Amino acid sequence: MEKTELKRRIGAFPLFAKLEEAQLDRLAERAEVLAFPRRSLFFSEDNSAQGLHVLLDGRVKLFKLGEDGKEQTIFVFGPGEPFCLCSSFSDGRLPANMGALEDSRVLFIRPEEYERLVREDPAILLTMMRVMSRRLKEAMDMIDSLSLKQVPSRLMAYFESRHQEGRITLDLSHRELAKIIGITPEALSRTLRKMTDDGDIRMEDGDIVLLRREGA
Repeated sequence: MEKTELKRRIGAFPLFAKLEEAQLDRLAERAEVLAFPRRSLFFSEDNSAQGLHVLLDGRVKLFKLGEDGKEQTIFVFGPGEPFCLCSSFSDGRLPANMGALEDSRVLFIRPEEYERLVREDPAILLTMMRVMSRRLKEAMDMIDSLSLKQVPSRLMAYFESRHQEGRITLDLSHRELAKIIGITPEALSRTLRKMTDDGDIRMEDGDIVLLRREGA
């Protein structure tokens, strides 16, 4: 990616939106762009990953593996989102694994350059804290759903957290969605059919329309 295009892309991300031209120039000059093919594992609990990572293109997931090999997806990240945040502020050890759902490109900023940016513009830290707070809330909601709710309620909670005016465009395969909810793809299909039959949702042009809300 050419430096001028990289600078344009970086400047459009909320995390760096308030940086001055000189800062964007230096960031585009010193940052690295890493490419990861679909289905590749590029970070794991056994590997360190110090520095800031921001997804440029594609889609990546954060997931844990159980002793039985069962996979639990925790977050799915899209373009413009920072990830591996805990490793940016610690020894680089990751609490989970990162894998590419699609061919992806990642902006990598080395720790010393990231520290320089933060010193020059503390607003970056505030933005980072907002991101981390949101993800902590999402993680707590997931724990609540997985431990206390039945499968239809888990799925409805997921839909309600992501809908736009009652409509959800699924940008994940059913297999990946099942990993987030903590069920098998077969159980997901059965649950979607039951929710449709019960009048909770409607499938429309590949989207899901919410007809009834939890607690409504």
